[in-house]
This record gives sequence, C-alpha cells and structure tokens, in this order.
Amino acid sequence: MLNILLTISPVFILIGLGYFAFKRELIKAEAMPSLGNIVLYLAIPAVMIGGLSKIHISEIVEPYFLLAYGLGSLLNLLVAIVLTLKLKGNPFTQSAIQSMGMSIPNSMFVGFPVLSLSLGLPEIASLSLMMAVLIENILILPIVLMLLEYSVGHKSNSANILRAVALRIVKNPLIISIAMGVAISLVGIALPKPITQSLDLLTKISAGLALLFIGAALANIKPQEKQPWADISLVMLGKLILHPALVALCVFLLPNFNQNFQQAVIIIAAAPMMSIYPILGERYGLRDFCASTLFMTTLVSFISISIVLLLLGR
Repeated sequence: MLNILLTISPVFILIGLGYFAFKRELIKAEAMPSLGNIVLYLAIPAVMIGGLSKIHISEIVEPYFLLAYGLGSLLNLLVAIVLTLKLKGNPFTQSAIQSMGMSIPNSMFVGFPVLSLSLGLPEIASLSLMMAVLIENILILPIVLMLLEYSVGHKSNSANILRAVALRIVKNPLIISIAMGVAISLVGIALPKPITQSLDLLTKISAGLALLFIGAALANIKPQEKQPWADISLVMLGKLILHPALVALCVFLLPNFNQNFQQAVIIIAAAPMMSIYPILGERYGLRDFCASTLFMTTLVSFISISIVLLLLGR
C-alpha cells in the first residue's frame, strides 16, 4: 500500500502545488483560460500525435478496450439516471448533470498522469488516453448533451441539437489530434526530427502542466455554502466506485486481451469527473453544485484511486 501511495502521490502533490500557486496569485485568475488552452491545444495533442505517429495502425486500437470502456460507461450512465431520476426523484436536468458527473472521468488531466506513473509504459498510457477520449467525446458526452438540451425545452429542435453536438465533436482539438496521428500512421511517413523532438518536449511537460491546471482550477471554484451532501455523495460514489466497477465487470466478461490495457481502462474510469464539469453545469443553473462536487470528488479520489491500484496489483 505504501508503494502505491508513493506512486500516486506526485499526482496530488502537483495538484496541491497548482492550488497553492493560485491561492498565492502565482497563477492569476485571468491566466487560467490560457493555461488550459496550452494543455488542451498543445500539450495533450502532442501526446496524441507523437504517440500515434510512431506505431502501426494495427496497434492503435484495442477493440476490447473500447468495448469495455464504452459499455461500462453507458451502463453507468443508465444506472446513474435511474438512481437520480427515479429513485432520488430529482428534476430531469439535475439528473442529467449528476449522471454526466458519474460517467465521464477526467481522463486527460488525471487519468493520463496516473496511468503514466503507475504503468510506467508511455505508449500504453497515450493509446489508452486516445481510446478513452474517443468514447467520451463521440459516445457518452453527446448523449448527455442531448439529454440536457431536451430537458430544458428544446424538444422541437432535434436537428439543431444534433448539429450542435456534431459540430462540437468535429472542433474538439483532441479528436483533431487523434485524426492527425492516425493519418500519419496510415500514410507511413516519418516526421522530421525537429518536429518529433518538439512533440517529445511537449509530451514530457503535458502531465505535469495538466495537474497544475487542475489544482489551480480547484482553487478557482467557489463551492456553494449550503452543501446538498446527499446529491454530492451520490455523484461521488457513482464516479469513484460504480464507474470503475462496471468497467471492470465488462473487462471480466469480455474475451481476454492485453493485461496492461485491461488495467488502464479501469484506472481511467476511476478518475474523478472532468475539470469542465462546473462550466457545463453553469448553463443549466447548477454551477455551484458541480463545483462543490468536483472539489470533493477530486479530494476523495486520492484514496479511491489508491484502492483501485491496490486491487489491480500496481
């Protein structure tokens, strides 16, 4: 257990440094969008393009990883909706927001750094991130966004909703970088040395920069004063326990595949929800709830991720 804590502690130390840097105004609030854009548009795409361009197309996709993550996340989304809408009796919009928090992890800013440290296999980590991003942005997030738009009264504009969601997917820098990496792999060309060296340098700073951003983002949110602990706890349990458990169940039921990918898909599912959770919640009047939930879930994830790594023998 001590080895696991030592392995995962750098992740949360860097999150803590980002939090401290923001509180001490070493990172200004007005700089947060720029820092996030550096991670989103430069650092993480470098991981995608650099990793994918170095391997053959046949090695890029592990079908059972996609199945385990996709089916596990869909099942988790369905269970989350039943729990929040039917059993808890929450309004449809709130139920959709809670279900999103339970079903879409922070694979980029938390899952990837944890994978990199715990597995010690850069290629497995970058490929796992790529496949997770595809499932999240092409399957799970569009379903949740359509549910949210439907819930706020846009029932007559189904075509507009679908068009807006499709446009969001096409413009996503992560999807674009994956497409570029796959294209380079398919063509079979070798990138010039200056470009590969530049990508390697960006790759090396990506995980650390992402974690500093998460810490600063947590310091920047303002949790609501009166906490709805029942709803927050439900989302925390759904994200940190139910989601990885259902993905692990899918891994168990599917035919055997690469053990590193089996562990990677469970570890990614165990990450807390995405850092833009409060931003998405703001449009539907639930920013404070989302901010409080993100803050608490990220803190508790230090314990839950450690337990997942222990169970996986990492």
